[in-house]
Amino acid sequence: MKFVDEALIDVAAGDGGAGCASFRREKFIPFGGPNGGDGGRGGSVWAVADRNINTLIDYRYARRHIARNGEAGRGSDQFGAAGPEIELRMPVGTIISDAETGDVLVELLEHGQRERIAKGGDGGFGNLHFKSATNRSPRQKTPGWPGEARKLQLELRVLADVGLLGMPNAGKSTLIAAISNARPKIADYPFTTLHPNLGVVRVGPEQSFVVADVPGLIEGASEGAGLGHQFLRHLQRTRLLLHIVDAAPFDAGVDPVVQARAIVAELKKYDPALHAKPRWLVFNKLDMVPPDERDARIKDYVRRLRWKGPVFAISALAREGLQPLLERIYAHVSAHQRPEPLPDPRFDAPAAHDV
Repeated sequence: MKFVDEALIDVAAGDGGAGCASFRREKFIPFGGPNGGDGGRGGSVWAVADRNINTLIDYRYARRHIARNGEAGRGSDQFGAAGPEIELRMPVGTIISDAETGDVLVELLEHGQRERIAKGGDGGFGNLHFKSATNRSPRQKTPGWPGEARKLQLELRVLADVGLLGMPNAGKSTLIAAISNARPKIADYPFTTLHPNLGVVRVGPEQSFVVADVPGLIEGASEGAGLGHQFLRHLQRTRLLLHIVDAAPFDAGVDPVVQARAIVAELKKYDPALHAKPRWLVFNKLDMVPPDERDARIKDYVRRLRWKGPVFAISALAREGLQPLLERIYAHVSAHQRPEPLPDPRFDAPAAHDV
């Protein structure tokens, strides 16, 4: 299935039904009085977070979502029925913004979260609503209020604990395939990964974290080179970045230190906040380096990069050095857990029949 992380949609809530001006007419009751009911409320449009959906492709082709209007009021004290509501199920991590103003309206961060994105119009008042001791035969009625209509921008930012960052062919897809059940496409040419991949890494019983693999960056990505910065937004919610560096590049003229510096520069151009996130250096493809040269080569890379943070040397293909890395990652992630949402008193209050 094609991965889509942006979509533009139009939503329109239903209009409220008009009120009714009616009078009671029965035999032997000459002055029955007003009995025109109010109109029904128009249907609203809601966004619901669903963890079983991982792309916005449904909204790339279905762009208009219009709720039904409320029914008009009728005589005999009959109020109009409310219009049915529409629920739009979206992936967890979707940001809904007003396409015209750019204001963020809703962020869907938890499974089952339900937010109204277009409110249905209230129903109009029937003449029953206007009766009083001094106005016993009102003929007033009001039309229903219009529902909200909006053009919305949908943007998906995946929710992951750890993000993999690096040049194409650095071995990011091989790493996520080695440590999780994700099965991304792996080949011996650049830009094999064309969209983000998510994998759940299990360190032990009830100990796991989520890793996101995004397409590789190259120098000049801020100007649109390669795939540009198109998918870096998916790393903005991570708590840790793993900078994967190819310790044994296939091309003899390629310097991993120069490549690593280029990645850091592109990251800083895209978002200083993303650049400031905790970032660890992981040298991959250690199996392609002679054993007697490994320590010296890694120390030389670290010295030239002037790197002060954590450093790991692994081979994702041979599955060497992965366990210490995963244990350190889990310790970091568990120490920076997202706070649990505060309880909502609207749902925690006891029901009337329970008191």
